[in-house]
Amino acid sequence: MNNISTFSIPKDVVSQAGNSMGIKANQLASFFGLGESTESKSLEEGWENILPTLLQPRNFSGIIALFQDDSLLFTNILTGEKDTIFCGEEDGNLKVIPMSQTEISEFLAAYLGEVGEPSKIKQELSADALIVMLSIADSIRRAKLDNMLNPSKKSFEITEESLKMDFEKAVKSSDLRWLAPFLAELRWESKTVDFSKALNELSKLSIIRFKNNIADIAEMGEVFFEELLKRRTIIGIRSVFYQNGVLNYLAMAFMRTENYLWFLGVTDKACIMSLKYDELKGMIAAMISPGEAPPEKTELAEITDKANEKIITPKFCKNCGAKLSNDAKFCKSCGKKIG
Repeated sequence: MNNISTFSIPKDVVSQAGNSMGIKANQLASFFGLGESTESKSLEEGWENILPTLLQPRNFSGIIALFQDDSLLFTNILTGEKDTIFCGEEDGNLKVIPMSQTEISEFLAAYLGEVGEPSKIKQELSADALIVMLSIADSIRRAKLDNMLNPSKKSFEITEESLKMDFEKAVKSSDLRWLAPFLAELRWESKTVDFSKALNELSKLSIIRFKNNIADIAEMGEVFFEELLKRRTIIGIRSVFYQNGVLNYLAMAFMRTENYLWFLGVTDKACIMSLKYDELKGMIAAMISPGEAPPEKTELAEITDKANEKIITPKFCKNCGAKLSNDAKFCKSCGKKIG
């Protein structure tokens, strides 16, 4: 982001500065916890260009990036009617970087990087099964690290109990350096993972063999685990926006491994699917695209929001990654039936 203007705005003066421009924070801006104020605040140079998007976003997206060296980045993307900004919080200040929607999509995609033209891989499964699949990859990685520290330790077993214990320990400590807790963190609703059911599902899909409470990798699962153990960067996006008068929540992750780019679904009907670089950029752009203007906040609106808010399945073709219209029955890109 060199040579791009960066603004630092004290969080407690944002609402006052907006008042001086006649701009009132909408419901999506409240994700920053901005307090309302009737006081006025003089504008500093450049603020007039970013306050409309900061205070009246049409899409609020939280970003988590986990890099190959296990470092983490947390930031937010706010998309207004026309403009888009990066916006993070540091020491009580909002760090704001205005960029176009295309620039932000390309910037996030560049974190992952391009790959060649590997074969298309797609597996539909439940969210619990996907999380447990990542838990198995985490366990193998832990064992490899343990073996480096203790070369005399030659073997290990993956059991339902060991997977559950390691996963719950990482979740409790908010250790997002591991794939399974990283993906679980993206879910809008906190849910208990059913390891027993998920392991049996992965076994039926021939991704693992699960017998006598011991899990090991099946032939069909080898390509997944070979790549998961070579994870480079993973980016999680959680977006909230209004569509058709309803408050909607979306969440998904994109991962770069040695040979593939991956889409990871987070909804109950999840998916792990390889992507081309253009598909990746298109899906990121769709995630941060503007929704409708939020309704005015009233007591009635609050009641309606609670009744109507829902988590929806991302509107993308699970076969090719193309964006779908709301009423699509077939993908216009590859012809796959939607259902």
